[in-house]
Formats: sequence, C-alpha cells, structure tokens
Amino acid sequence: MKCAKCGAELKKGCLYCSVCGHEAQIVSDYNVLEDDYLRSLLKDGESAKNPQKTEVEPKKNKKKKNNHLLLILCCCFIVTGAAVGVAVKLYIDNKNANSYDYQIEMAEKELVDHNYENALQYYKTALALQPDDIKVREAMAEVYTSQKEYDSALVLYMEILQLDKTNKEAYQHLISIYDEMGDYDNILSLKEDVTDADILALFDDYEVGEPIISPLSGQYDDYITVVIYSIAGNDIYYTTDGTVPDKENGIPYPQGGIPLNHTGNFEINAVCCNEKGIYSDIVTEEYQIQFKKPDLPSVSPDGGVFSEETTVTITQQKECTIYYTWDSTDPTTESAVYTEPIVVPEGDYVLSVMAVNNKTGLVSDIYRVNFGYHPQ
Repeated sequence: MKCAKCGAELKKGCLYCSVCGHEAQIVSDYNVLEDDYLRSLLKDGESAKNPQKTEVEPKKNKKKKNNHLLLILCCCFIVTGAAVGVAVKLYIDNKNANSYDYQIEMAEKELVDHNYENALQYYKTALALQPDDIKVREAMAEVYTSQKEYDSALVLYMEILQLDKTNKEAYQHLISIYDEMGDYDNILSLKEDVTDADILALFDDYEVGEPIISPLSGQYDDYITVVIYSIAGNDIYYTTDGTVPDKENGIPYPQGGIPLNHTGNFEINAVCCNEKGIYSDIVTEEYQIQFKKPDLPSVSPDGGVFSEETTVTITQQKECTIYYTWDSTDPTTESAVYTEPIVVPEGDYVLSVMAVNNKTGLVSDIYRVNFGYHPQ
C-alpha cells in the first residue's frame, strides 16, 4: 500500500506513514479498467429499471409526423387564402379601374383632403372612360384654376366649347382667367363666333367704344381745329404721324381740340382707353390743309367819273383786313386800312385795293379801279 498523501510505501500493519506521518487508509490500488467496467454495469442497471423507454420511441415519431402534416395543411390553407385574397383584390381593382362613378367618388374624396394631384389622376381616368364628359372637364379646370395653372385650365374650357358652343359657364371662366392674366385681346377674340345675346353680354365690360372725330376727312383751305370725344368718357390718345396711338406712343387728347394751323397733309389716329387699359379700335381721319389767298375785294361803285361827292364801299370775306391807296401804288400792310366808306377825292385817281387774311397772312391780288370827281 502507499500513502495517500506522499505516495510512500507503507509497511504492513502501520497506521501512519513513516515519511509524512499521514494517517494510513486501507484502500486498494486504483484501476482504470475496473472504473470503466463499473460504469458499464451502472448503465445496464438503468436500462433494466426502465424497459418501457425503448417501446415509447415509435409513438413519439408518429406524433411528430402528425404535427408535420398539420403544419403542411395549415400552410396550404394560408397560401390558398392569400391567393384568393389577391384574386379578389385584383378583381375589385379592375372593376374600380373601369368604373366611372368610382373614379368620381375617389376624386371628390381627394379634393376634400386637398390632395389635388390625386384628385386630378382620378378625374383623368374618369375622362378616359367617358371622353366627352363636360362635368369632369369643369371639375379639372376648377382644380387647375385654384392652383393658378391657367394654361391647363384654358385648354379644358376650350375643349368644353368645342363640345358645347353655347356653354355660358365656360365663357365666363375663360373671360375670368384671361382677365386675371391681363390678356384682353384673347377675351375679345372669344367673341368673334358668338351669336347668343346672353353670352355677348359677358363681353360688355371689355369692349370700348370708338372715339368720334370732327370734322371728317377732307380738303380745307383754312385752319381747322379737330375735336375728338368719347361717349363713355374714356381717355383718348392720338397721333398725327401715322403711328398707333396708345399710352406709350400716343398724345393725350387736350381740352380745346387739336389745331391744324399750317398747310400740309395730316393723318390723325385716335383711340379710347377704359379703366382696365383696354383700347378701342383705331379711328383715322385725314386732312389736307391748303390755304388759298383771299378773293379780290368788291368795290362799289366800281369806278367812274362823278360830278358830285361820292363815297366808295369796299367789301371782303371775314377775317380779312383791307388796305388801299389812291395814287396807283401797290397797297401794303402799311397803307391805309379800310374801316368805313371812303370819299372819292377831287380829280382823277386810281383806287388800288388788297385784302390780307388775318389767320393765314395770305394776300389777295390787287384790285384797281379808276375814279374821277369833277364838281361843277
């Protein structure tokens, strides 16, 4: 035997180790094979105590197989249900996609939530289902107008007029949009094909009456003053050089008229302009001012020899001053001015008379006549 503490050989019969003094334990030497054999015996003993354990195994396997089958069936049901759900959804989606009423209903719901783009998509689908629908176009145009997408709204309202030429509401909306854009020319162009009296009345605020010009075109031998007026009291602009009159190029019409006080050819173009800045059509009048010299003065009596005192009366057209001489010389503006009948001087004389137009300065030819006064 050996000491359990130091491993020294113990003498038979010794109770303590002679080397380390540790109490001796009487235990046989350790054998690994004996240990393995012992474990084997213990395992066999366990198997003998539980003989049913090996018999239950087949039942567990059968139960597992049943669970697997149930799982497979459940998966099949789930997949089948999902497929049916997808099929139903596709059917419903397809049905809705081809339903005009559904598209309108969804568009109106989107409008309530202010989802304008979504609403327009539904309206477009509805329009594809019913291409000639006016109400859908009106609804879309209202959405575009609210978003200030005027070009898109204009297209839709014009399409409405193509479908219904007497649609008053479409005209109203078009006029309103063009007014917002300041495009008055297009407002007036809308009127060209209109014959309905109620629709024509929509354009009243956008039509400006033409100016009235007096006198009318013609040839004139004297100064004239051209007068222009507007019945509605609108502003008036004019030009005299043939250009288009407007606020930029035209001349504001002055009180008192436009004087044409020299010879020449004149072309007056005039327009009226209202508060919106809309112009009337242009009115044109042409004038030719060609002054002529005054006619010869009229002398009475027209010359002669007299034995008694005689007076001479000279007449001429208005706006002329008469000048005269008795000594055969040509009268000038420095000569005597005729204001009342003149007495024929005693002797033989030549009365020379001329007239000067006070406005134009033109001078008439000289009229000469012989007088003799020889009292007895």
